Amino acid sequence: MKYNWSIIGHSKQLSVIESDILNENLFHAYLLAGPNSVGKNTVAKKMAGILQCSNDFCHACPICSQVEKGGHLDTIEMIDDKESIKIDDVRKIIERCNMTRQANYKIFLIQTIERMTVDAANSFLKMLEEPPERTIFILTTNNIRAVLPTIISRVRVMNFAAVSAGYLEKKLRELYPDHDEDIIKKVSLFSFGKTGKAVNLMENPEELANYIKIYNEVMFFLQYRNVADRFSYVNNLAEDEGKIETFVSILSNVLRSKILDGENAEEHIETVLKIDEAMTLIKKNVNLKLVLENLMLSLK
Repeated sequence: MKYNWSIIGHSKQLSVIESDILNENLFHAYLLAGPNSVGKNTVAKKMAGILQCSNDFCHACPICSQVEKGGHLDTIEMIDDKESIKIDDVRKIIERCNMTRQANYKIFLIQTIERMTVDAANSFLKMLEEPPERTIFILTTNNIRAVLPTIISRVRVMNFAAVSAGYLEKKLRELYPDHDEDIIKKVSLFSFGKTGKAVNLMENPEELANYIKIYNEVMFFLQYRNVADRFSYVNNLAEDEGKIETFVSILSNVLRSKILDGENAEEHIETVLKIDEAMTLIKKNVNLKLVLENLMLSLK
């Protein structure tokens, strides 16, 4: 690699991006697609830094600093705020797009593009068809099936995936040689191959401590708790919606780990499928307590 990406994995995708840059074969729009927390947004941000820096992405100049901190005038970010992207938002992008450019490129980083309403997506599509010179859109999506096919047809799609647990463990040891081996193994388990999630946990001790606490709770009631204990836990869990996703994610990862180890694989596969179903219902705002109670009943 020519540039210092400082990213775990995705070497094939990074090589393609570097080739486009070095061969002056840049597309006007890139769509980085894959599960959440695999590093797509990090790659998008660093790609913008490479394009804007005139000194081979030096990480030291004012431009690199401005892009990294989100303060570069010609690198416009639309961060995922969990709200839909409406047509007025796209109109603001179009307005910024038509302003005079001061930097190497006018770059738009738009996270979770599937948040666009139909009207917004159609308006954005028109801009993709005829963007101003040296304007580049770097888009991300967690669900490419939710993106309009007409948008997909006008961008360079790059697929990102989770890495293997073994590879993630190895890279975390290299990046964090002073960390305890047990912590690295737990982070690999919690992250389940999602490199962005792994780095975030390693860099945030408080969040990691919370994950470890929930992990210990999961392991405890999987081994010892009866149905009454589990229902009591669910009652407490349902009062803290922010904790539910972490709980279900760790529970799923623990059971998937057991499947890979060949431990009661058939039984755990059935439970993991029920966990996936529960997550779908939770995202649809179905009665949380009822969903979690049914999930507890399915645990062996």
